[in-house]
Amino acid sequence: MLSESSEMYLQTVFRLSEKSGEVTIGQIAEAMGHSLSTVSEKVRKLTEQGLLLHEWREGVALSEKGKRIAGKLLRKRRLIETFLVRMADYSPYEVHQDACRLEHVVSERLTEALDKMLDYPKRDLYGHPIPSAEGEIRIHDTVPLSKIARGIAAKISVIHATDIEVMKYIDHLGFKPDRTCKVVEKAPFDGPLTIAMNGKTVAVAASLASLIEVETLDC
Repeated sequence: MLSESSEMYLQTVFRLSEKSGEVTIGQIAEAMGHSLSTVSEKVRKLTEQGLLLHEWREGVALSEKGKRIAGKLLRKRRLIETFLVRMADYSPYEVHQDACRLEHVVSERLTEALDKMLDYPKRDLYGHPIPSAEGEIRIHDTVPLSKIARGIAAKISVIHATDIEVMKYIDHLGFKPDRTCKVVEKAPFDGPLTIAMNGKTVAVAASLASLIEVETLDC
């Protein structure tokens, strides 16, 4: 049975490498708040256990076994967070800590019961896909809002922010999964974007727009 620490590492690699397929030691360290040496040692151990793929000075990726385990863990996490908000009156901004504790102790049987109770949701509160019971996940063809050209309409798919204050601000601006928007203006040199959405226009920094994944609606 994996330790809680090992489970957290696998989940972190899973999230960071969903698009690219691999991640660096530095990115893992930044995401988890650990030193490079600590992360390097843990990655070495998980690689020896057959859960990660890593060569010296190369990127880190999940093995097939690691993907299945990480996918099942994320399934628990995202179902628990959805349950806490929908059924237990939690704010979306306060679910992380309790969900983090619960995901390591909730059984697969209870996970499936939550899935049924929630009517089998496909995505969590911020649009992240919920993996299947086998740990498999469907990756949609999305791009960061910051990369969308002026005049292009798009549908918001996923909000990737993890910092609570950033999440609150993005939510305050009106960015929510499945909402449509259009890039009206893009300032040069990574300046702010002007976005038409929900009957109004809002300005959003390019750095924040990069956290919002969208599916384009116009060719």
